[in-house]
This record gives sequence, structure tokens and C-alpha cells, in this order.
Amino acid sequence: MLFLLVLAIGGIAAVTVLAVAVRRAAARAERRLRDALYAWTMTSGWQLYEGDAATSWRHRFAHLSRFQIRRLADGVVHGLPMTAADCHYVTHSTDAQGHSQTHTVNLIVLVARLPGRWPDIDVRGRGLGSRFLRALGHQSAVEIGHAQFDQKFRVETADPRAAYALLSPALVDAHLRGQAPQWSIQGGELMIVEQGRLDPGRIGPAIQRLGWLAETLGVRTW
Repeated sequence: MLFLLVLAIGGIAAVTVLAVAVRRAAARAERRLRDALYAWTMTSGWQLYEGDAATSWRHRFAHLSRFQIRRLADGVVHGLPMTAADCHYVTHSTDAQGHSQTHTVNLIVLVARLPGRWPDIDVRGRGLGSRFLRALGHQSAVEIGHAQFDQKFRVETADPRAAYALLSPALVDAHLRGQAPQWSIQGGELMIVEQGRLDPGRIGPAIQRLGWLAETLGVRTW
């Protein structure tokens, strides 16, 4: 009995030591990522801010559980103010034994503040449910008249004319080829969201995608 007790205590201690080691390794990796981003912002003329922030676009993620910003970088590219943010939220599920589980989902949020007045619009790929309903003849409130695009993508806007004006043939073609990201504009802020962590290897190409999208939408300062 004593032997079993010693084994149990030893097992608990080993698990505790392993958990501490994992947390420390994660903390070291997070510091390396922070330092690498700081070095990138210093050489690129951007500014890095640590911690959660009350941004003008945060409300767009109000439907996500425990949405937070880890850090964000602000800069200006060809006269266009931009933000790249490292964010995360939590999903909840239940396993086969009925135990609740949480999972952290990482997001890269990219925002460009557009000059002038812009309509609010959201362009995203249709889910299976939306595609099924449309196949049954249930059309969306806003469609642009391009059969393949309307079948694959959903456009939401209070101004249908905005969809026709902004979704040019070049942009529609890029969406169909998988070359254009899902995007939205609210309050004159163009946003794209990508899965993963913000790091120096991704921030440059992500900013280029955002700039390309702004130019394709007709922004003249790019």
C-alpha cells in the first residue's frame, strides 16, 4: 500500500514538473515572438503596443467568446494608416464523457483606414447551409448577378449599389480564383482576418494583401 502511495505521489510530482516546464517553454516562445515583432516594427517604422486595447474595430468580434488582443502594430504604408493585431478567442465544447473543454483560436486582424466615405459591406464565402438554401432557390438579399460568385460568396450591405460598385470584375475574378481574402468595411475601416499568430514572417505579406485589396477597391493613395 505504501509503495502504491509513493508511486502515486511520484506521478503527481512528475506531472506537475512537466506542466511547469511546458508553461515556461511557452512563455519563452512568447517572449521571442514579441521581441521579433518589436525588431520588425523598429526597422519598418511601425509602433508595437502590448496588451489588450479598446480599438475602433473591436466590436466586430463581440460574438466571439473571450476575444482579446495580445498586441498590435500600427504603421502607415503609402499614406494609408494600417493596423496588424495578434488576437485570440476561446471555443467551448463537450467531450464524450460530458466534460467541458475550451480551445484557443488565434487570429491575425488587419485593418486599413480608408480615406473618404465608404459604405459598410461584408464579403465572405458561403457555408454549407447557405449554399444548400441557395440551391433550393433561396437567394440572398444582395447578389451581384454573377452566377458563380453569387453561388460561392455572400455579400451583406445596406446599400446594394455598393456591391456593384466595389465588386469589380477583377475583384470577382480574384475571389473565384482564391486570390482575394474575405473582407469587410465598417466605418471606413477595411478589414481582413486570417487564422494563426502574427509574426515577422507573416506581417509583411499580410500587409501587401491588405494594400492590394484597398487598391482593387479603388483607394487612390496606394
